[in-house]
Amino acid sequence: MHNGKTELNKAMIRRRADALCLRRQKHWRGAMYLMGYALECKLKVRLMERYNVDNLKQLDAKLQPKQKKPIDTKTHNIEYLFSFTGARSRLAGVQGDQNLKDYFLCQSWRAEWRYHPGQGQERECEQFFEAVERFLQFIHNNV
Repeated sequence: MHNGKTELNKAMIRRRADALCLRRQKHWRGAMYLMGYALECKLKVRLMERYNVDNLKQLDAKLQPKQKKPIDTKTHNIEYLFSFTGARSRLAGVQGDQNLKDYFLCQSWRAEWRYHPGQGQERECEQFFEAVERFLQFIHNNV
C-alpha cells in the first residue's frame, strides 16, 4: 500500500520529474496528467503533516469527526483535498488574484487525463505547469 507520507512525498518528487521530462518531449497531455498527480500527492502529504498522521487511513479517521459524511482522501479530487487544508481564506492574500487563478486552473486537473488519447496543446500545458508550480509553493507556505 502506497498511501503513507514518505511514499507519497517520494511519488510527488518523481511524478513532477516525469512530468518535466514528458514536457521536454512535447507530450503535453501526459505531462499535464503527471504534474497534476504530483500536486495531488503534495496536498495529501501536507494534510498528513498538518494533522500529524502517517497515512491516508489515519488522515480519514482524523478528519471524520469534523464531517457529516464519510471521508476518503484516496480521491484524485484537488478541490476536495484542498478543502481540508484550512488555507482557502489565504488564497485571497497578497497575491490573491494569481492564487485564485492558479487554484481554479489546478482544479481542472482530472485523473481521467491518463486515458485521453490526444496530444494536448503546448500553451495549455505551459499555463497548467506554471499554475501548478505556483500552487505547490502556495501549499508549501500556507498549509
